[in-house]
Amino acid sequence: MDEKIKNEDPKVLLTRGEDGKMKAIAGEGADGKLKTVDPTKENADNFLKIDTRGNALENFFKKFSEQFKTPSHTGIYAVSVKAVDKMAAFMEKIVKIDPADKVLDPYRVTPEGKMQEQAQGKYQPLDLNKLDWKEADKLGLSGESLQDALKAMSYGHKSPGLIEVRIEIDGKELQAKARLSFEQQPDGTIKIQTHPFQEKPDFEKPFLGVLFSPDEQKQFTTTGHGGRVFELEMTPGGEKVPALVSLDKITNRFEAVPLSEIQIPKMLKGVELSEKQQEGLKNGQGVLVENMDKKQRPGEEPGGKITRIVQYNAVNKNFDFLFTPEQRQQHQQERAAKAEQKTGQDNNQPLKARKVGEVWVRPIQGGVELTREQFKDLLNNKPVFVEGMIDQTKLSKQEQGAKQTEATDQKGQKYNAWVWPDQDAGRIRHTSLPPEQWKEVQAKKQAQPAEGFKRQVAVNNEGKTNEATRLSTEPLKKGQTQPTEKQQEKKEQKQQDGRQSPARPRKSVGHKL
Repeated sequence: MDEKIKNEDPKVLLTRGEDGKMKAIAGEGADGKLKTVDPTKENADNFLKIDTRGNALENFFKKFSEQFKTPSHTGIYAVSVKAVDKMAAFMEKIVKIDPADKVLDPYRVTPEGKMQEQAQGKYQPLDLNKLDWKEADKLGLSGESLQDALKAMSYGHKSPGLIEVRIEIDGKELQAKARLSFEQQPDGTIKIQTHPFQEKPDFEKPFLGVLFSPDEQKQFTTTGHGGRVFELEMTPGGEKVPALVSLDKITNRFEAVPLSEIQIPKMLKGVELSEKQQEGLKNGQGVLVENMDKKQRPGEEPGGKITRIVQYNAVNKNFDFLFTPEQRQQHQQERAAKAEQKTGQDNNQPLKARKVGEVWVRPIQGGVELTREQFKDLLNNKPVFVEGMIDQTKLSKQEQGAKQTEATDQKGQKYNAWVWPDQDAGRIRHTSLPPEQWKEVQAKKQAQPAEGFKRQVAVNNEGKTNEATRLSTEPLKKGQTQPTEKQQEKKEQKQQDGRQSPARPRKSVGHKL
């Protein structure tokens, strides 16, 4: 124990300067007031380094107690001498928003010159003074790159986004992107974990011994979750362990949590879950939970309720609260209406492209500028009939870029069409029929073989292989091996016509002299 205390790093004291930026305390100035410097590596020799376990910190505070009592003072924070620049960048943003933020508690020094005692409980921030900051330097992490991530990471979450890191492969340094997280070790120290980014999910290779089916791949792509319990080999060749799997949509990598580590609460946001709901969540399913307590936002009345589809997220080790399909559609319509209202406040203001669901809706279709009413209907996923559209291939590149036209008639002629967002295909369609009729026609086309393939279907699927039916131009009935009388007459007439047709005269090639 004594050796551990002996090996602890001294601390540097940070405080907010008059310019609003964090400063490192350098001691006493010539005027007897507190002297501060910028918390950079260049000023490291000027930092006042204090052992926070002894009397030095308390004595220092007694000397400058009057300055610390000023109303504008936002407090003193003790951070590891190895990470002054990074911690200063992190704290600067937090202090500016809320100096009382709980994430600052591990570093806060009380007016009596003592380190503030850590509160006990489940959701307490990690003390980053215990982090292996040499590891952060190896990864090339700066205070700026970590500034927006450290708060979430302090509570055990991954960084909200990707961060540039430096990695070494075969002796070569490379730049890569990854999400980062902290992992507390048995001795209390904290290690940095990297979660590298990849371009797309790898469905070709097994994940911990499981190769996902096409349906499961679709499930991961749409919801981010497997939706069931998987039997995984958590160690190569090891025992199968039941677990839930989710897809990290930021890194495109799969992550799993064993069922033994998942605790499903009986109460969730003020709602008592039924046994069926608890079982569904434990099995990785999306479960509808109604009338949950809504987190109150500024300007909102208290006591609000929400209904959501709840599903366990193995990436965040927490629950996702997802819109129902009806809520999602309503939300998209409200967003579209607000966007249209915003752009339509001034009639002289040009309309701008908007994204509705998975489709970008542009105010110019086939070279025709839509009316505000037509544009509003498209934003609400309603079809509009547009006349006089033209083929964009007949326009110059400059015109195409300016008008952002959609693909239109390939013959270059003006045409009229129904224009509508196809959310399934993720694109705007121009069709001669209204959407519902067009979809019915497409469904029938997919269900029936093309005219030229009817005989092939008969041969492949229904066993019609008799030579007698080879020249028949009509579809055969199932089990038919001989042409009907009518089919035979047509066949003979075709053969006779072929014999009576005069041969085409050969073209003369002349004689060489």
